[in-house]
Amino acid sequence: MKHLHKLGQIAKICLFLCTFSAAFAQTQPKPWLLMVDGQYRAADVITHAGGVTGSFGRSRTGVELIHQDADRAIDLEWYRYEHTFAGAVAGTERSYGNTQDLILSGFRQWRLSDKYAGQIIYGLELAAEESIGLEDGFRWGLGGALRWRHDDETDVALGLMFQDRFENSILPVPYVKAFWRPCRYAEVELRATGLQNGVIFRGFPTGDRATTVDLLVAYETLNFRLADAAYGSRAVVVGEVPLRLGVTQFLEPTGTWFLRAQFEWVAFARHSFKHAGETQGAFQPGATWGVGGRVGARF
Repeated sequence: MKHLHKLGQIAKICLFLCTFSAAFAQTQPKPWLLMVDGQYRAADVITHAGGVTGSFGRSRTGVELIHQDADRAIDLEWYRYEHTFAGAVAGTERSYGNTQDLILSGFRQWRLSDKYAGQIIYGLELAAEESIGLEDGFRWGLGGALRWRHDDETDVALGLMFQDRFENSILPVPYVKAFWRPCRYAEVELRATGLQNGVIFRGFPTGDRATTVDLLVAYETLNFRLADAAYGSRAVVVGEVPLRLGVTQFLEPTGTWFLRAQFEWVAFARHSFKHAGETQGAFQPGATWGVGGRVGARF
């Protein structure tokens, strides 16, 4: 969900479970994946805030649990975002407090033939500012896709998703996801969901695929329900364009424990405050950098 933040989580499921299971196919099946996550985004001066000055920064902590088998996956995750506003913007309607995000997402797949399969993709989310409680931030998403696996190198899924968005009507969003694997050492993934749009280049420098190096260029979104403002209920929609370089390393031959480190540069970001489908204020932090880390295990 992303706009339904991380209903596009299906993409993350495939990122970890397809890549990691392929890397260690020789070991016994390990359907569970547990990860602890942390990210830091440096503060920068904001603009386009109606003359209000200040700066904005963000950090994130979270945990994620995934279960996957041949025809389905379920992903449960929780994240807490800490937002740092400084200057005149702090305490105004162009700022907001810390937020939490609890997400259940996944898919179910049915094989139609040797090359085709049908998928149902779903997500439920509680995403809200801490001052109003998660129970006020309920959203959902539901969609379907047709998957075509032409050969071992090409894997394409095309579909349509309906997503509930805070302060907006339910929207139909196209869903496209494609993999191209030209050789055992490289993979390219295209995502175009209206929620996360971009491309990921992955390299596997070792023959056992214990190491993965990836570069992502994308447009990503977050969406949170916020405390009411002078004009009524509101939500914030965050759109970002990151360039993210990451390295994932398994620590032993069985493919159980792994570490991930990443560096990102956010070329563009915009925070828009929505009410009844209309923007009631916005701001843009300058281009900034961030770092992140993740530790996890397959079992």
